[in-house]
Amino acid sequence: MRTLIFLDEIGFSDSIAFGEEAVLLGNLTKAAVPVSPAFLLPTQAYGEYVSAAAVKDVLDRGGLRGEEEVRQTLLASAIPRRLGEEIKSFYRSLSGPRNVHVSVRSPSREVRADGPESLVSSIRQIWVDHILSVLGRDGNVFKESLPIIVQQITDSSLFGTLYTSDPHLGSLDLCLVEVVHKDGVEKIVFEKGTGKLVRRNVFGSAEEATGVGGFEALASWARKIEQILGGAYRVGWNIYQGEVAFEKVGRMYIPQARASTLELWLDAESGDLNKSKGVSGFVARDGALATRLARDFPGHRVLLLLDSAHTEQLEHFRQGRHKLNLKNLHVVLPPIRTVDGLREIKRYLSGERVQRGPNLEFFFRAHYPSNIVLLERFVEIGVDGVLFDEGGLSRGFLGVDEDVEPDESITWAIGEAGKKCQRAEVDMLYLSEQARPWVLLELAKGGAKGVVVPQKLKSQFVETLQEADRERLTSGD
Repeated sequence: MRTLIFLDEIGFSDSIAFGEEAVLLGNLTKAAVPVSPAFLLPTQAYGEYVSAAAVKDVLDRGGLRGEEEVRQTLLASAIPRRLGEEIKSFYRSLSGPRNVHVSVRSPSREVRADGPESLVSSIRQIWVDHILSVLGRDGNVFKESLPIIVQQITDSSLFGTLYTSDPHLGSLDLCLVEVVHKDGVEKIVFEKGTGKLVRRNVFGSAEEATGVGGFEALASWARKIEQILGGAYRVGWNIYQGEVAFEKVGRMYIPQARASTLELWLDAESGDLNKSKGVSGFVARDGALATRLARDFPGHRVLLLLDSAHTEQLEHFRQGRHKLNLKNLHVVLPPIRTVDGLREIKRYLSGERVQRGPNLEFFFRAHYPSNIVLLERFVEIGVDGVLFDEGGLSRGFLGVDEDVEPDESITWAIGEAGKKCQRAEVDMLYLSEQARPWVLLELAKGGAKGVVVPQKLKSQFVETLQEADRERLTSGD
């Protein structure tokens, strides 16, 4: 009996068994797009693992023991021998006689492995984490299966992300190539059809700008990928033996074209919500309002800003997510001072059936100065974005409780947060209180994704954003 499968053996109808990303990669492979070799563990493989006698015994007695003891016992239990041998055999099909590094990932977790035994251990680790997560919210581990992708990693000094349509300009005629440097990111915009260079910017610190030569080919791949898959996508790339190789892939939603490099988000109040032209998303401080916005604007992301783990707000959120199936509704976590505090609030929310996953994003709220200093550690705990809280950080840097004007400490914090978010490949939004051109210019230079503005000040911010963008382009930053 064979359970595992290679990428070129699956089609669009197999997403339930293998997951959406696997299906996307499989269809690119069959269309001769250069995708790094990979094989897949479907939900059936997970079912075989949790149905093994040793695992079922642990699960049957799991309620009598602590979480850590259950984790260690499961990690010590072997994957069924037949399945383990098949995993090793498929790994050898990728690696040949010498071990290679592979990415082992599920929709919510990724680890690396460098040999057959390491691979089996990594797969078990991901499944065990999933089991404990499901148990923590009283779910059914036998019904909530988890597919896994095992993909060969190309160790290249040149890598980045291809956005098949430019998310910053909202253009379907342009694509964006990001090149990752040690302390910064280079962004190169091309016309899809011609490969003509449109714009090139460096955010953060790049020792040396990358030559454009060779990246024009990515513009043609951008168009082909969209033709194969339909819609816009974000695709990881690297260079292997002088050729492009693609890895991860995910859907991307392109907002309407806008005049500014920075996205404009509204900090929504209970007013006129019909004026959404040019708006990329909403932040709401009330659960009922957040749910209403997500329902009325299905093409926009909506973030519920939690000041605390308020039961009533979470109930509105759960209704929106589970009863109304609003996949565009996400969470900004409450202000947290410590890394352990972030772990605790995530555990609490998981118990409240609000759990981060492929369709539910958690944004970390950078509210205290220590949040900026330790931002990399906070992001490692598992978040999808960072909300830079201008008011909280300004007060924290000056050690006061009353509202104050931002000073040069905010400039430093924007630069630090921008670099760390870019390295971690998470989005940064800036929660602003007033339209300050110098702040918006720093955000554009620092690679922020967008700015969240008070709803009543939208028109003022639109004008200031355009002014800041003109100054940035004129200065060459």
